[in-house]
Amino acid sequence: MEDHRIRVLEPPEGVPAKNMPVLTALLDRNTVTTGTTAVATGLLVVLGAVLAVSGGYGVAVPSALLVLMTPASLIFGSSALAGSSSMRKLAGKPFRLVSGLDGALVAGSRVSVPLDGRWLVVRFPAPLRTQLAAQRRLWVLGRFVVLPGVVVPRRGAVRDKPVKGSVPFAFEPVSPGRMLATQRRLLSAYYFLGAVISLAASAFGFWVEADLPQRDSAVVKTAGFFSYGFAVGAVGLAIVAVVLLRKLPEPRWTELAVVSGPASVNLFGMVTCKGRTVLPGGREVTVTAGGSDPSLAANIAATGRLWVLGEPVAGKTAQAGVPGYAVFGPVRFGR
Repeated sequence: MEDHRIRVLEPPEGVPAKNMPVLTALLDRNTVTTGTTAVATGLLVVLGAVLAVSGGYGVAVPSALLVLMTPASLIFGSSALAGSSSMRKLAGKPFRLVSGLDGALVAGSRVSVPLDGRWLVVRFPAPLRTQLAAQRRLWVLGRFVVLPGVVVPRRGAVRDKPVKGSVPFAFEPVSPGRMLATQRRLLSAYYFLGAVISLAASAFGFWVEADLPQRDSAVVKTAGFFSYGFAVGAVGLAIVAVVLLRKLPEPRWTELAVVSGPASVNLFGMVTCKGRTVLPGGREVTVTAGGSDPSLAANIAATGRLWVLGEPVAGKTAQAGVPGYAVFGPVRFGR
């Protein structure tokens, strides 16, 4: 259930989107990061081709570079051109609020919204889809959308018809506990994916160890070591993923007032925010936000409010978010 006392970051109505806190800096950084990654993976594709032609390096290394880095380069390149860069060109125009979502349809993760005689189709992960079903509000700019409290735009597609097999996108209230459980399930899926990737990396390491012709090379000597490390890491990630699936009681949130400067975007594209707050016991401490969810730090800086799961403790890291919204991540309290 949405609590109307909770303020969140939203695009400024009738004002160019570039005035939304951290949006422009985030888009610029993502464009640079994805563009640089596309070039770097492209160079690895070239290296794989050179190694394959020259011979003497076995089959494993050239094959992995060609098979894995080619799609990676294409994905990052298209993301830079059609994603952040494309959205950046629209930043001089204002977002448009679409509320009610009358006639909206859903098919799996794709939501089709009727807009100006056509359909805007956007793929949403489960937490955002849950929030949208409860609040029935989103902001649109071209084919990009953002939800209240969420700073990262999602790219959709404008079509003449909704997605085949769609059903009515019904209103469904959501409690903070259900939203948190949905967030944890998504995070668990990411950890499971990380475990699978680590297992693949481990298998690849053993393949390299057995495949390279130069048996006395440093690569052969270290490949097995890293393979065992990836295997152990995969087990650890799988355990965390299972733990995240545990059913939790309805969360107890602690609301704190935060005095901070504006949120900023660092070199790695993470949105960070630093400020000071007073814990329930009366102790004043520093607080730092900046992790997996850029919307968390952006909301803290924009609203001056911080919602922490449970009782915050000085010198500890706590999980924070916005009750009823798809915003969740860690914060660190100083001593």
